This record gives sequence, structure tokens and C-alpha cells, in this order.
Amino acid sequence: MSDPNINNNNVNPPPKKSGGSSIALIVGGLVVAVIVLYWLFAGGSEVDNADVVGEETNINVETEAEGAAESIEDAGTAVVEEVEDAGAAVETEVEEGAAEIEEEAAEAEAEIEEAPADSTDTIEVEGDAEVVQ
Repeated sequence: MSDPNINNNNVNPPPKKSGGSSIALIVGGLVVAVIVLYWLFAGGSEVDNADVVGEETNINVETEAEGAAESIEDAGTAVVEEVEDAGAAVETEVEEGAAEIEEEAAEAEAEIEEAPADSTDTIEVEGDAEVVQ
């Protein structure tokens, strides 16, 4: 039947359940991170007006208006030159195209004048054919 010499002592006890302590640590870290980010983006702490001398604040912005006007003028001049160059190129192309068309028209007129007016073409047809005018 059963062997009385069997030792039922379990050497390895079951592991203890941690109950989610690592999840609590992660959630706590995220809450702290959100609070710090809110504090940074909300403006931090209030700043005293210790840096202001009197009630007036003067802000001087110095710009080179003449330099800016010159650069705008130079850019406008460059654009005008590019447009004029493009217009000249288009005009040249149109003139060349017109010259080619005139040459073709002259050649076509010459061919028409060379053809005899009374010439007739003869078409040979095998079998029965009707002539339709």
C-alpha cells in the first residue's frame, strides 16, 4: 500500500505574492512627473516686480530700415530682370515659330502653283466599280 518512509516536507515554499507594489511605484512616479511638468508649463512660481525700476518700462528696438529697404529693392530689381529675360526668350521663340510657319506656307503655295490644274489621276480598279462624283 503506501510507503511510510516517504517524506512529504516541501523544501520550496510557494512564492509570496507582492500585491502590485511595482505598479504603485510606477503610478506614483507618473503622478510626480505630471505635477512637475504642470508647474513648469504653468509658469512656475510668481515673480516679484523687484527688477522694475519705477513704473515705466522703455524698450528700444534698433533696426536697419535702410538696409531692409535696399534688400527689398534689390530683390525687386532681380525679379524684374528675370521677368524681362523670360519675356525676351518667349518673344524670340514666337518670332522663330512665325518664321517657320511663313516658310512652310510659302512652300505649300509653291507646291500648289506647280501642280497642273488640268491633271487627272487615273485609278485602276479590278472588277465592277461605280464612279461617283
